[in-house]
Order: sequence, then C-alpha cells, then structure tokens
Amino acid sequence: MRQGFDTTTRRDRIADNPLTSFFRSYKPQIVVSLLVVAVLAGGAMYAARVSESAPKVVYSASLEEVAASNQQPLKVNINTADAERLDELPQVGPSTAEAIIEYRRANGLFRSVDELEEVPGIGPTTLEKIEPFATI
Repeated sequence: MRQGFDTTTRRDRIADNPLTSFFRSYKPQIVVSLLVVAVLAGGAMYAARVSESAPKVVYSASLEEVAASNQQPLKVNINTADAERLDELPQVGPSTAEAIIEYRRANGLFRSVDELEEVPGIGPTTLEKIEPFATI
C-alpha cells in the first residue's frame, strides 16, 4: 500500500458533513413542509384576490344624508314582515327573526316598536339600533 494514498471515497467525505446528513435524514419531512407552505401561500394569495372584489351596496346614502333630505329610510313592518324581511334589520339574524315571529304568534301584533324588547335576544341596545328601521 502506498503511503499518503487516500482510500476513502467521495461518499464517505460527504457523509461526514452534518448539514448534508441532516437533509438526507429528514428529506420526506422537508418536502412535505415545503408543499404545505406552498399550499398555504397559494390560499392566502387567492383569498386576497377574492377580497378585492367590490362590496355590494345596500344603501347608497348614509342615515345623516337621509335625515337631511327629509326622506324616510326603508322601514320594516314588524307586524307583517316574514323572517327574511326581519333579518334585514340591524342586529337581527335568522334566529332573532324567528323569535320575533314566534312572539308575534304567541302574543298577537305588536302595539309599539318598543315591545320588541320583550322578544328573547333583543335588549335595549339592540332595540336602539332597530328602532329607526322598524314600524308597526
């Protein structure tokens, strides 16, 4: 055997590098992690693009503009409205709309808008927000 002749192969020298052995040991986990990051980044970019669409305009004027022009805002008759129409009131969702209809069935027609406060789920704060848009 010759002196100074290195019999180790290139592969043995690469295996001595701790960074290379780390990547070789965790290759499947690294690939899956990169795929997850790519999917999440794609989802975030898609959501950002979807949110760029213009919101639907429900009312084209603010309450202050309507008050200044002496026009009445659109009002919902709480004695005759169905659940869909009641759901248009502020702070009223589908379950509260059904509660209003149930209260109306059990107690008859409302005598005033203030009587809405007796409906389960409607308190003074909610009633204050509903009043400008409700009528009997």
